[in-house]
Parts: sequence; structure tokens; C-alpha cells
Amino acid sequence: MTTTPISLTVISRGNGTTALALSGELDLDTSARIEPELSLVARQTDERLLVDLSGVTFCDTSGAELFLRLRRRRACEGERRGELRLCRVPKQTGRVFRILGVDQAIPCSFG
Repeated sequence: MTTTPISLTVISRGNGTTALALSGELDLDTSARIEPELSLVARQTDERLLVDLSGVTFCDTSGAELFLRLRRRRACEGERRGELRLCRVPKQTGRVFRILGVDQAIPCSFG
């Protein structure tokens, strides 16, 4: 059995923003594997959380749900938590996000 790669990298911290880069495929398996790490990084900062998705090569509804859960958790933790933003969302992933309304719940920049 081959394990699909997924990785999360903290790019920078400062200026009120923690920037992350996610790369690989976001499906049922990889979303479940990366969620604890993503959640840990998100809990460790009160800054705006900016997630660069330019390295995501595939995303299904499991990936979309991952970001919606993260947004809900940050909102439930109170006003002290910074905003969640998704940037450089690839075309295929953007299509999934638009169909599911993720782009209405979470600020996204595409391209």
C-alpha cells in the first residue's frame, strides 16, 4: 500500500500573521493525517493564519471540510484568534471550494 504524501510547513511568523504552506493531495486519508499538525500550529498562534495551497495537487470534499472545521474551531476559541485565510488556491481546488461554498465561509485568493 502506498501512502499519499502530504506536508505542512511553517513559512513565517510575524507582522500579525503565521504563514503556512500545504503541499500534496488532500483526500480522506491525508486530511485525517495532516489535521492534528495543522490544528496544533493553529492553536499555538493568535495571529492571522494564512495557508498557501499552491502545492496542493488534489483536493476533494474531505480537504474542504478540514478547513471548515479549522475555521469553526478558531471562531469558537474567541475573538482573540486571528482570521483564517487560504491563498494561492489552485484551479481544481478552487472549483471544489466554490461548489461547496468554502470561499463564502473562508476568505480565499485563487491562482
